[in-house]
Amino acid sequence: MADAVALIRRSLLSDRALLALTATAFVLANATIVYLGWLGDFGYDFSCCYQQAGQRIATDPSTLYQWSADYTFRYSPWAALAFRPLAGLTADQALWAWFGLKVAVLICLAVAFSRPWSGRGRWWVVAAVLAFPPIWHDLMIGNVSIFTVAVLLALLRTDRGVGGALLGLLLLLAPKPHLVAVALWLVIRRPRDAAAGLGVLLIGLVSGIVIWGPDLWLAYARTFLEPLERTFTANVGFSGLFGPIGVAVGLVAGIAVGVLALRRGDGSGLGLSLVAGLLASPYLFIHYLAGLIVAVEPVLRRQPRRLAVYPWLLVAFPLIPVWLTGLGATVWRSPRDQPPVAEPPSATAG
Repeated sequence: MADAVALIRRSLLSDRALLALTATAFVLANATIVYLGWLGDFGYDFSCCYQQAGQRIATDPSTLYQWSADYTFRYSPWAALAFRPLAGLTADQALWAWFGLKVAVLICLAVAFSRPWSGRGRWWVVAAVLAFPPIWHDLMIGNVSIFTVAVLLALLRTDRGVGGALLGLLLLLAPKPHLVAVALWLVIRRPRDAAAGLGVLLIGLVSGIVIWGPDLWLAYARTFLEPLERTFTANVGFSGLFGPIGVAVGLVAGIAVGVLALRRGDGSGLGLSLVAGLLASPYLFIHYLAGLIVAVEPVLRRQPRRLAVYPWLLVAFPLIPVWLTGLGATVWRSPRDQPPVAEPPSATAG
């Protein structure tokens, strides 16, 4: 009997079984996301906002933040200008062009993310990135979180200022509340990246004020207050789970994880800062979680079995902030990246 139990346990915990369980969880989550998307949310963020913003910034910038029942744009004038090339297309043409661009970026991301792996393992990692449910949610609603993943991956792979400059550009174009923690982590742990990001941000703000005037930027600044004045039905954060008291719960959890993040300057520290930002965010959408694929990279590379339970927890959408706290603990327990050890000088040197 004991031998049979041991055999079943080994079978269930084999690499093949864990991959099958992960794939099943991803399929269930993505099927739900696609189903809900085709019911009416497909490309909604793009259709309601982005293409119209590109049209308004070209014809009458003063109307960029004059919202209506079918138009809300919360990004900067520079972001609206970035959508200008799509403004002349029909609604369907623009939507599918945007979708195609994001799919192309996603494929490049998956390949770049998988570079530390080799052989068959690399293809499994590519598949995991391509099938990650929060990324599918971003594709379905037409948001910009895939580009957030690209910036986070740049921060993970290099500390020479490039990632910081890209984060500054992202904050200039389309800031998200959970990225504040990442920016603070850079200030403490990677000041070179922080300086590069701040430089890009300041140059963009100053030049934007020169081009469009201060009134448009003041109108843009007021959009940051609007989400705090209403309840999001799609909010999966602590505030969505517990109501107003959840904001305080998330802030406490985010600060706790953020303190841990500041104790590490490697990839796990970056991942912890992102988890901290997600927990502390006053509201949280599923596509915000797309960056978690970068946050767990150190664990996925060294101890992937520690992540086995999370794909199934992802299916339980209302419990996202609870298991997200546990994910922070998993990233914290992951082995740290060790700096390369310099070779000792040759005994015959000199």
